[in-house]
Amino acid sequence: MSDSIMMNGAPLAEPTLFLDNGSRRTAVLLALPGVEPSAWPGALLAPEQPVAGALEFLKQSALPMPKLTLVCSMNDASNKEEARAARMARWREELHRTGGCAEHFLRDNAPGWEAAPLMAEAEKVFGPVLGADSGAAAVLCALSLERVRDRSWQEGVTVLWAGEKHIQAFMIYQEKLLGLYEQHAGISRDALLADLNDLRLNWLPDEKVRAEGGHGCICGDFPAEAEGFRPTWIFGPQRQALQGMGRLVSPSREGFERCFGLCFGLSQKAGA
Repeated sequence: MSDSIMMNGAPLAEPTLFLDNGSRRTAVLLALPGVEPSAWPGALLAPEQPVAGALEFLKQSALPMPKLTLVCSMNDASNKEEARAARMARWREELHRTGGCAEHFLRDNAPGWEAAPLMAEAEKVFGPVLGADSGAAAVLCALSLERVRDRSWQEGVTVLWAGEKHIQAFMIYQEKLLGLYEQHAGISRDALLADLNDLRLNWLPDEKVRAEGGHGCICGDFPAEAEGFRPTWIFGPQRQALQGMGRLVSPSREGFERCFGLCFGLSQKAGA
């Protein structure tokens, strides 16, 4: 089943580069004014040296340099307990700062976040940069689908991102991110289902997720009106492994989902 993931809202007025530095590959997408998103030039490159790879792609393809670059990443060599706890602390601060409005996750300065070094490197090479955590880009990707946005106004929805190394769950109500869960991809299906059930019931302890090797979770304040976040959409390169747990989203441009999420966030930000 295929869904159309692309930008909505304000059109792009200048070449804009989107760069998603994942654990196994870097997705590079150049949005060009007047060109349909399905025809935007893009490439899936090695994850190492993402900025240098993007620059080489633009040069080899004789493409214009961007006027604005948007990046996302959550790559971090550290897997220590304190680093995982600090990541959840940053997420709590971010939800408080933004009120859960995902387009506000795009920022020109992201101290402490894993995307910060990539933002700094991209700014040196390409100029003005906005960045976000890869999780925020995944949320924006989901919200770019009209059916997800509309359903979130009827009841809470769950968005699952099945990545190469991590599984993330995002609890969305009325287009706002209210809570989340981050665990490593090696978790068993039964354990994941149990965690999601407790998360939806508002009582999954953050410490339990970390004790089992994950980054943690944020819940406890979900409104009753969200009705348990039962409708579920599943994105990401390993989504087939979660078949039966929700609707699998197979985008027309495989591998560029979070790039289009960044684009959707930019269009919402510009149209606000």
